Amino acid sequence: MLSKKPMKGRDFLTLKDYSREELLKLLDTAVELKDKLQRGEPHELLKGKILAMIFEWESTRTRTSFEVGMEQLGGHAIYYPPGASWGKGKEPLKHKASVLSRYVDGIMFRAFNYADQLEMAKWADVPVINANSEAGHPCQIMADFMTIYERRRSLERVKYVMMWGYCPYCKPLGIVNSTLEAGSKLGMDLVLAYPEGYDPNPDILEYSREQAKKHDSTLTITHDMEEAAENADVIHVKGWAPDIYATKGMEGKGTEAPHIKDPKKYKHWITDDHIVSLAKKDVMIEHAMPVAVDDEVTDKVLDGPNSVIYDEAENRLHAQKAILSYIL
Repeated sequence: MLSKKPMKGRDFLTLKDYSREELLKLLDTAVELKDKLQRGEPHELLKGKILAMIFEWESTRTRTSFEVGMEQLGGHAIYYPPGASWGKGKEPLKHKASVLSRYVDGIMFRAFNYADQLEMAKWADVPVINANSEAGHPCQIMADFMTIYERRRSLERVKYVMMWGYCPYCKPLGIVNSTLEAGSKLGMDLVLAYPEGYDPNPDILEYSREQAKKHDSTLTITHDMEEAAENADVIHVKGWAPDIYATKGMEGKGTEAPHIKDPKKYKHWITDDHIVSLAKKDVMIEHAMPVAVDDEVTDKVLDGPNSVIYDEAENRLHAQKAILSYIL
């Protein structure tokens, strides 16, 4: 097992904080831990460790993968559902972080606002993990990339298309942002395909371009689905709202977003058999789930031979176990 010392005690809030070498180390460890589990080999690397899991909104994959992961690593997880603890405005995050740090070894925080995750990390004496916010979803991206890495053992020059899909509600940009933060750094040729007006954060785009230059990769933006899909190695389908509406959408609002106000203008943005046919024959179709079925992507594609959505979901478990084993 690789040494845990370089990452121990660090927060896992944004993939910008981790080097290319550290990200590859996490991916290697995730694959190793998956192999150990499949062979039935015990790997209780966190025996006696406790993780607090705070959710501002519900989740299936995030809660289950973290809770099961801690158990498999010999530790334990405590679940705080939405409304289970004094929320923002009732108890300062400073107090919550300081108290929890006396009880647990790490805090997993699924928050509407990244600023609150930063505030939690500022006052916590234990590592804080971003389990999704409007600004990023680093754990999901590690699982997405692991799904490719375990098959190819390399991410360099992989044409990875982040394909916008129509969704009848607002989704945040977190997955897009985290993909940009890490993909170029790992040598992937990233392609973002989306309607005009749905641009990601310009600062993150600039960071990704800088990493692409440094690591001999590329970042391409297009508003044409067919152009994006041509010869793709991976198509990750993901609907999102412009930044201004993203957090509102997470909180059940966001009805002002263009694709909500005028759905007919955007409904052609669906990944179907035709789009898949333009990619490489062995293209992998990813989606972080939950899926807006037959809106973002057709049910036929999701159930087709190129779909890896269930492997991708499973790999949340293994990728997060790698993260936990290093930082706790």
